[in-house]
Amino acid sequence: MDYIQNNNISNSILIIGNGFDLDLGIKTKYIDFANSEYWPFKERFSFEENTLPYFLNSHKNKVETWFDLEELLAIFARDNSILSKEKINDTMRDFEILKKKLKEYLEKQEEVFFEEMKENTQTKKMSHSILQDFLEMQNSKIYTFNYTNTQKIAKNLILGFKDNVTHIHGSIKENNIILGTGDQRDIPDPFFQFYKSASPNYSSNNLVEDLNNADEIYIFGHSLGRNDHDYFSDFFKKASSNNKIPQYSKKIKIRIFTYDNNSEIDIKKQLMALTNRHLIGLYAHCDFKIIKTSMNNHS
Repeated sequence: MDYIQNNNISNSILIIGNGFDLDLGIKTKYIDFANSEYWPFKERFSFEENTLPYFLNSHKNKVETWFDLEELLAIFARDNSILSKEKINDTMRDFEILKKKLKEYLEKQEEVFFEEMKENTQTKKMSHSILQDFLEMQNSKIYTFNYTNTQKIAKNLILGFKDNVTHIHGSIKENNIILGTGDQRDIPDPFFQFYKSASPNYSSNNLVEDLNNADEIYIFGHSLGRNDHDYFSDFFKKASSNNKIPQYSKKIKIRIFTYDNNSEIDIKKQLMALTNRHLIGLYAHCDFKIIKTSMNNHS
């Protein structure tokens, strides 16, 4: 079934999150990294209690909670504002180690994926179908929040793929991954380097402008989490209100692809915040749907 129909729309964007890689079978969850041989902070009790490694390990072992590395960085910064200068320096050193090892882990997962592709062990997933349908549209743009080489992955999935892909937070290919919190998070000055925008690798992109100019928006596997609200808040506030963006003569089409009922609820919670508690406005003023990939089988 085609979830994207080519209606000769002039402006369409596809936003890819970690769920895209997961749908393809690439192990890119933060918890997979934390449980791998690449995790740099091996033993929980070998670190002092007010250190970043101890804090992350403590949460890694809480199986009942979601292990969101960027969210944990924000929480650690908030709760440790009075650390000594020496401890702050140690934290920043550990932060750099963490990013380095994450890059190594993801490089390995990419390698495994491409080997499986060579062996033709991959079946066609919804992520593949969505991407293929999207490429038939005119004036389409692709943005990815993933660190993996989305363009290379797409070329392996779709012969002749030539579209450019904009990496919002860098990529392992370019050795410039950006890990951290969003600008809307209030974290103490000593941890300023935890902000994504504070990274020397951060660069300008047109995602916010393209969201505001798009006629159709497809979001696959992105949680719309708090640390990325900076990119989405302006758009969803406008889209859910009666104050239409002037160039629109009809409803904006928005499709969000997520995994199951639980992830749909999580998405709606984020949208409630992004729309100033006016989620119903998205349904009222847009052609808006959330599609669960677990309910559809592609082979």
